[in-house]
Amino acid sequence: MKSTISIVLFLGSWASGMAQTPPPSLSALPSVTIHLKNSDGPLLPSSFRHFEVIDERADTSRIGIHTFNPIFGNSRNRQLIFQRPAAGEIAAWLNDHFTRPDAPYTALIVLRNLWLSDANYIREDKVKNPQILYDRTHIRLKAEIYAVRDSFFVPILRYDTLQTYKRSNEYNNLSTYYALWDRDVSAILSDMADSASGLAPARTDHGRQLHREDISQFNRSRFNPAITDTAALTPGVYASFEEFRSNAPSIQNFEIKLENKNRLLYIKDAGGNSYYSHDAWGYCDGKSVYVMRDGFLCPAWREGNGYYFFSLAYKENTSTSYAPTFQPGSPTIVSPSGAVIPGTPGQFMTYPTATTYKANLQRIYAIDMDSGKVY
Repeated sequence: MKSTISIVLFLGSWASGMAQTPPPSLSALPSVTIHLKNSDGPLLPSSFRHFEVIDERADTSRIGIHTFNPIFGNSRNRQLIFQRPAAGEIAAWLNDHFTRPDAPYTALIVLRNLWLSDANYIREDKVKNPQILYDRTHIRLKAEIYAVRDSFFVPILRYDTLQTYKRSNEYNNLSTYYALWDRDVSAILSDMADSASGLAPARTDHGRQLHREDISQFNRSRFNPAITDTAALTPGVYASFEEFRSNAPSIQNFEIKLENKNRLLYIKDAGGNSYYSHDAWGYCDGKSVYVMRDGFLCPAWREGNGYYFFSLAYKENTSTSYAPTFQPGSPTIVSPSGAVIPGTPGQFMTYPTATTYKANLQRIYAIDMDSGKVY
């Protein structure tokens, strides 16, 4: 007698809702090096004979964080890095592929954001946009490009892009995320250089002329918000990201409750009644900052000019549902529930079914200190 054995492998790991302890430093995480790939060079003759890159990101030590999920064992957070500091790596690559010795300008690139991350989302995001279910990874690049001539800096381009990988992309199934990032970070930098080069001749004739100190002063001011400029944190609830940046929580009548080891926020109205709230940006107890994520308050920690926190990654995976298949063999039918039903002799009928599961994985999230968005 033949028997049917079903084996289900959950490609992921599960963690409880309780927030993990922050690592001693993100630098202690295992690292994966991202390599910029060769380029075909500019589409048009380059307007620049040299590139200089200034790294004005909140985190200049790495270019992203990715959670590696092995088939067996626990998931692991990894930091993504270049072989050398990002400013030097990008400048060297651009100078190798996108310069022309007799070009009229040099270029200054102010790198404001470059971050590679998993494309995680909260349940509310899925309700608003069900297609977000298929997002796998993100690449964010934000930069300002200036053309330099005669010691003046002319703004050419503000480059701001987000690239998303989709699960349905067959190419993703054939390559690791790291190999994809190698290729596509290079492609995004190529597009940025081409765009700036094409715009430079027209923009330099009519654009504002700035001094280098003007640019430096503006970018330094981004990292002087009150929240990072003082050791005294003001307790209260942040109604918005700007209140967090300003260290000025506006809501003082509230209550924090622990439920199943999760911190929940309750706001008190004028009558003294409390109601659960998930709309606030975060909360401070005077010693630590907590960020609202999917209805829970997650403890955050600061490294340099950036803030990070652990939180659950809400995921839902659904396998493809196939039509029944017929094969010569045992006179049995196996139903979707696994029950064996008498069938037509000479036929073996199977019902591969869609499997849906949720994996609550603890991930490290970064806060964009310009916008308050969570990556």
